[in-house]
Amino acid sequence: MNNGELQKMKKNRNEVQIIFELMGEINDGNSQTSSLLRKVNIPYNKFQELLQQLTGRGMVKVTPDGNKNTIELTEKGREFLEQYKKFSKLMEKSYGLTL
Repeated sequence: MNNGELQKMKKNRNEVQIIFELMGEINDGNSQTSSLLRKVNIPYNKFQELLQQLTGRGMVKVTPDGNKNTIELTEKGREFLEQYKKFSKLMEKSYGLTL
């Protein structure tokens, strides 16, 4: 594969990158499912799967609020965001890699 072909390839996000984006949106105050799906650009079934994982790991708290749920980060979730940001900066600064 030559350089031009590599540049044409779309960069796919891995699950950790998607989780980081999702949690970042929640941290910014986006707690409605439809808004999160649009901003993170994932299908509903993937969102449900990730939300269940994050809730099970104690990183996200889901509270029923009438006909909808309120989604918020826990302290553990905020810590994950901070650590991911630090690691991402280190990788970019030290190795030129963008996460």
